[in-house]
Amino acid sequence: MKTKNTILTTITAGAFVALAGCGDTPSDGDSSSVPTGPSAVKNSFAEVSTKLDPNGSLYLYYSTEDVIKTVEKYTDALIGFAKETAGSGAAGFRPGPQEQAMIDAGTKVGKAFYDQLGINEISGVGMSSFEFEKGLHRNKMVIHHFPDKSTGKLWSLFGSQPHEIGLLKMLPADTALSLSHEFNAKALMEWLPELAKASGDEAIEAQFDQAMQMADMMIGLRDLAGSFGNQVGLFVTLDAENTIPLPPEIGGEIPTPGLGLVMKVKDDKIADMVLIALEASPIPFEKQSIEGIEAHVLTGPAPTPFPLAPALFKLDDYIVAASNSELAAKIIATHRGDEAGLTGTDEFQRLAKGLDLKGNHFFFASEKVGKTVAPIIEAAMETQPLPPGLQEIDLKTAYNMQMLGLVRMEADGIVFENHSTSGLMNSVQAGVVPVAVGAGMLLPALAQSKTETQRNACHAQLKQINGSKEMWATQEKRADGDTPSESQLGAYFKDGMPTCPGGGSYTIAPVGTDATCSVHSRNAHK
Repeated sequence: MKTKNTILTTITAGAFVALAGCGDTPSDGDSSSVPTGPSAVKNSFAEVSTKLDPNGSLYLYYSTEDVIKTVEKYTDALIGFAKETAGSGAAGFRPGPQEQAMIDAGTKVGKAFYDQLGINEISGVGMSSFEFEKGLHRNKMVIHHFPDKSTGKLWSLFGSQPHEIGLLKMLPADTALSLSHEFNAKALMEWLPELAKASGDEAIEAQFDQAMQMADMMIGLRDLAGSFGNQVGLFVTLDAENTIPLPPEIGGEIPTPGLGLVMKVKDDKIADMVLIALEASPIPFEKQSIEGIEAHVLTGPAPTPFPLAPALFKLDDYIVAASNSELAAKIIATHRGDEAGLTGTDEFQRLAKGLDLKGNHFFFASEKVGKTVAPIIEAAMETQPLPPGLQEIDLKTAYNMQMLGLVRMEADGIVFENHSTSGLMNSVQAGVVPVAVGAGMLLPALAQSKTETQRNACHAQLKQINGSKEMWATQEKRADGDTPSESQLGAYFKDGMPTCPGGGSYTIAPVGTDATCSVHSRNAHK
């Protein structure tokens, strides 16, 4: 258990290093040491250390081969013990034949998953952090395997070799947050049957095959997986020239957000399927030309606090979805080189200094994110403080973090590298960044959406009250100017007199005059 905890601790620490950075202050000491000769046990120190930066605030290597073997031994023993315990009924439960068959099948699939994933091929893990410029850290993490031990799916499912990040050529200059990932869907589809077969249960294999055949018949799943170009991306822009107001309880305004989704494809199968689905749906899309590119655009604006009229179009080998036509035009202009885009901004160039921009996975977070979410997060913290154990987190430092990072799938392992303003003391705090970003982007929209929904519901109820007043006047032979009581009017509603969903109070008003609400003051007309 101690060994397993050591591995988990190392990997967890490495993940924080790779995503958030390390120490705030570089070491002043001499990092050189007296050579002790080669290790008596072969390890990957030399291979890993060549990818790391010495003389920084962190430099770590951990040989994992013997540890992994020990973990595997104890895991096998634990599985055997669990089976014996379950079979003897010592745990208070004795599985029947069907339950036992499922347990055995699940155990076999789990073991096959572990064996084929490639974790047992990891030879070592390394980490380093180096402040190469005042306030900027280069953080690295390396997961190494020897080239002759590379059969694991881990080394191929998420890319095989670094390449240019296609998304970078599309990102507008006002991009605040972006990520791109590579994933071999076809390889996964080919691997799943192997795992089903590993169960040793013919019924499970048959059910899996049947499910795959059904998916192929309905949407051509395997063909779509083969059509997928293994790359997907997402980005958020913040238009400082156009702003949207924050909810009254927060106050102020933020730049108008835009959202872009990108998928690389090998042919038109996926695009055709999406277009067929759009044509068959009741959503009002129409064909438009944006910067000379044919796009399908939502004609009716969605009821959101920021412009949302999605545009779907093809750009070379990519299917692109933009939250509105204006953003689509920016993407196209950036891709053509008519606009400089994100890579031409001072912030990006500073973060990219000395960083190889070829990789398989990419992440960028701008200082715009922190400036935008700061008032929202601070307001949220005032109304709903963090739990006692998290109250010491420096949220301002966490959500103001700037980062440009890549993950490279190389012939001898995986290299995580980023340039970040965050240091080791803030690594845990940086874990709240996705939450802060999500809350920062969603809270205004959700709050305004809730307000809009309440207003619409209130106006609908006011119209019902007006209609009920007319029914009351007809049945009771009343004239304009007469006013029913709440109990008299409530008889026309299934659950009695309605109440405003926003907490307002209704004024029934005489017949011939519209009812009103103290919160949603606009009269509801007949």
